[in-house]
Amino acid sequence: MPKSIAGLNLYNLKELSKKLDVTGSTLRAYIRQGKIKGRKVAGKWLVSDEALRQYFNKRESNYEKKRKGRR
Repeated sequence: MPKSIAGLNLYNLKELSKKLDVTGSTLRAYIRQGKIKGRKVAGKWLVSDEALRQYFNKRESNYEKKRKGRR
């Protein structure tokens, strides 16, 4: 269950890895590569729901670009 702080829903990597069916190390790599924005607080990575939306919107737009290029 995400933590809600000042109107932000924040997920830790354990929660996200279960929801997205990827490993925690994959998520850390995505953060390191800038694919997902995250913050380290008290030794734990946290990702906002807004950062997840941006990640998925970016992936969708990249997919659409590739798909249009094939036509």
